[in-house]
Amino acid sequence: MNTRPAAPHSSLPEHPRAGAECGRVYSGLQPAERTRERYQKFIDAGIELFGTVGYASAKIKTLCHCAGLSERYFYESFDSREQLLTEVYETVSTELMVQVTEALSDPEANPKDAIRASLAAVVNFMLGDPRHAQIILVEIVGVSEELEAKRHQAMSNFAGQSMGALLILAGIKASVVKQLLGGDLGSHGGGSNPGDSAGARLQAVDPNHPLAEALEFARLTSISMVGGVNNMLLDAVIGGTTTNSERIIEVSYQLLCNASSGIRALSGTDATAAAPKVTPAT
Repeated sequence: MNTRPAAPHSSLPEHPRAGAECGRVYSGLQPAERTRERYQKFIDAGIELFGTVGYASAKIKTLCHCAGLSERYFYESFDSREQLLTEVYETVSTELMVQVTEALSDPEANPKDAIRASLAAVVNFMLGDPRHAQIILVEIVGVSEELEAKRHQAMSNFAGQSMGALLILAGIKASVVKQLLGGDLGSHGGGSNPGDSAGARLQAVDPNHPLAEALEFARLTSISMVGGVNNMLLDAVIGGTTTNSERIIEVSYQLLCNASSGIRALSGTDATAAAPKVTPAT
């Protein structure tokens, strides 16, 4: 199991609460640094407890005990338990998008290998540390309208990445995909910044575009694929089959490749081009 602490969320402020603490240097840390350190301890405690016992059972006292800090320090950084859950979710989902983007943008990999590596990044991040899957797929569902909106945006971002991958596997050049979908798709279809404009790629397609039918097919397919992969991961977590990651990676890749064949026909790309070779998992 991956026990590496999640990276601090990129939007983490220098001072979780302005004016939360002032005073002398202690243990070599400035007051603001100590405040930030305590904030991170609560993020780590949230990942541990929300990802194991669950949000409903992780009361503030339990979170404070896990972090080794008092409730006074909890409210120094968070207004509520839901706010901590929100920031825990943003921390882990941002780290996941970073890993997916890095895989897609690997300059040493060809497009097909990079796409498969991006799928492996998702599956391994989720199942290598099942706390991640529990938080992203289970604990935030239905908590509040705000979290539902964040969850939908995150899924749209991943669907946007999938749409780019589908078009590239269909034989459309990466440079053309970048032009079609907007934003910087990286070398193989991933955004240069994690999640940057990815969700916007799922906007309705101009019906007059020469590739309108193929693009709409790819848009809807990418949305359905994100849901399908999520359900495979959820099944693994609930069913206790998290060691089945290689099979899930291979099935996910086959789904992309099979869908890309339909897009290839609709887009009119070179029909003689070899379809992506898929090696069945043993």
